[in-house]
Amino acid sequence: MTRIFYPKWIDHVYFHDKGRKKIMEDTKKVEKEQESSETSLSDGRRREFQGIVSLMITILAIIWPLYHLYTTYFGMPDTLIHRSIHLTFALTLIFILLPPSKKLKKSRLFLRLDMVLVVMSVIVGLYIIQNAEVFIERAGLPILADYIYGSIGIVLVIEATRRVLGLALPIVAVVFLVYAYTGEYWPLIFSHAGNDHGQIISSLFLSLDGIFGVALGVSSTILIIFILMAYFLMATGSGNFFMNLAMALIGWVRGGPAKMAVVSSGLFGSITGSAAANVVSTGAITIPMMKRLGYSPKVAGAVEATASTGAQLVPPIMGAAAFVMAETLGIPYSQVVIAAIVPAILFFISLLIMVDLEAAKKNLAGVPRKEAPSFIKTIREGWFHALPLLLLFYLLLVVDYSPARAGFFAIVLAIVINIINKKNRLSIKQFFKVLEKGAIGTMEIAIACACAGIIIGSFALTGLGPRMSSILIELSQGYLLPLLILAMIAAIIMGMSLPTIVIYMVLAVLVAPTLVDLGVIPIAAHLFVFYFGVLSAIVPPVAFAAFYGAGIAGSDPMKTSFTAFRLSTCALIIPFMFVYQPSLLTIGSTSEILLSIVTAVIGIASITIGIQGYIFSKITTWKRLLVFACGILLIDANFITSIIGIVLLALLILHEYRYNRQSQNKNENYNYSYHLKEVR
Repeated sequence: MTRIFYPKWIDHVYFHDKGRKKIMEDTKKVEKEQESSETSLSDGRRREFQGIVSLMITILAIIWPLYHLYTTYFGMPDTLIHRSIHLTFALTLIFILLPPSKKLKKSRLFLRLDMVLVVMSVIVGLYIIQNAEVFIERAGLPILADYIYGSIGIVLVIEATRRVLGLALPIVAVVFLVYAYTGEYWPLIFSHAGNDHGQIISSLFLSLDGIFGVALGVSSTILIIFILMAYFLMATGSGNFFMNLAMALIGWVRGGPAKMAVVSSGLFGSITGSAAANVVSTGAITIPMMKRLGYSPKVAGAVEATASTGAQLVPPIMGAAAFVMAETLGIPYSQVVIAAIVPAILFFISLLIMVDLEAAKKNLAGVPRKEAPSFIKTIREGWFHALPLLLLFYLLLVVDYSPARAGFFAIVLAIVINIINKKNRLSIKQFFKVLEKGAIGTMEIAIACACAGIIIGSFALTGLGPRMSSILIELSQGYLLPLLILAMIAAIIMGMSLPTIVIYMVLAVLVAPTLVDLGVIPIAAHLFVFYFGVLSAIVPPVAFAAFYGAGIAGSDPMKTSFTAFRLSTCALIIPFMFVYQPSLLTIGSTSEILLSIVTAVIGIASITIGIQGYIFSKITTWKRLLVFACGILLIDANFITSIIGIVLLALLILHEYRYNRQSQNKNENYNYSYHLKEVR
């Protein structure tokens, strides 16, 4: 990844050397942390090698993405073979680079043991490649070699996941494995006939239902391409361009730095698909700026954390879950993207209004307009950075290319543009470095997908999915709203410890079918559980995105997370809105879609005003409750409730406007009279 952007105009914003020196120190500190996170995975536990060993690891990391670029354009081998190659690269790099724990980082003994795990990973991969064709023929009737290699493969996946992601996901996988074995010993509502070792090996290792299922398939065909695209775009200056563009557009308005954080994180997050990456990258600039212009540290950190989390909801990547969602629902990827556009826009509208009212309450100005970059100049000097993303959207939505192929051509265009652009041209060494970072960045998501396959495969073996649906329907008494609340709670709890893509895959099996059974449109049901899985990153007590923001802002993590939760209140309502109004997912007639969007925007604005307690000035508690109620009335695009909500809101705003004007006139008259007395 390129060096964190520090534009020269920031030097002019803070007007004095002390402020300028402080922001430089903040930026360099986060810069160092970001560079560390790129080169040493899992909190600095990455092993460091020198000489020929380091070169061999680099070559291995480069071959992996090159293989996927080649197969994306020229065609893939057999599905099982392709996915096993993908997993073998991930396992090999993980066991080479990551020791069992940080304390054992320099242990030669455990390095030798890990080399044994590397060899075992390669052997298991070769076994799958050699026997892929006969696996289907003996499905359900594994031989002794299948037992041996399958057991080793499952253990390798669980251990590699522990090293990269910690204990949460491996524990869940092990629990489901135990559940698959011991079904007859569980309470009646969860009991099943149980499975022997042969059935489990056949399902999890010899088929496309377990480790090598849909999740790893998406990782091996789509996600690695989009991760590479993100690294190429950032390395060639697209992140800087989006940051400058956001500042030029709104950095100078009231609360400009906070709004800049919202916009830049949304644009940047559409590339990275990672809340943590957004907070560290854009927050290095936006959080210190917000603090300098009057925002408290907890608010500055919370704004960046909320915006960065919301960026995972922005098409086309959506935290990598969009691709899995399309595969799960059996619909074109472009349909998922189109359905997700309006809810994502509503999220960022609500956040922009929230930070605007926050700035109004505290009278926080933006960056002086003359000091902000020129919009025309920014576009003129960097418009070409947007071309790869525009090409991506065109190929996906117009030409109807597959996501992987569209991402491939976007990468090619980014490389061509970089070759032509003399200002930020990558050297051959830098080009290969991007490939290496793309491989390292893919490791986490590849192994998460493989481990999730163990969980999903166990669902299929035990029949837990249909049983869970009946349990949830019974708990909700067959009513949709209680079921939605239960689904929301489940998604948030699971999201506190699992990666976004894993959260979605588990909930897509456990909860989404239940919502569909009660009449929710499938795409709405899947987006509902996905949204709350994403938003768990800013829900206390385990709000890891807010904790990242607090670290940069120097604020209390819990206070920052609760502030982020308050800022995202409307985001927690949006999923309920599109479940009851599928037109917000662009389903229905044009008039229905337009009406639902208009009422949703007004409703969100009304709810935001109620939360912040501010229109033209602070409003009383009963007015806050009234304006909040107006927003609730506008959630459903019903004509009568919408009219009532709009009329009440308009009357309240008009009343506040007149009251505010009268107060200003009284103050002006009082000041004028006082001035006359002084003159006399």
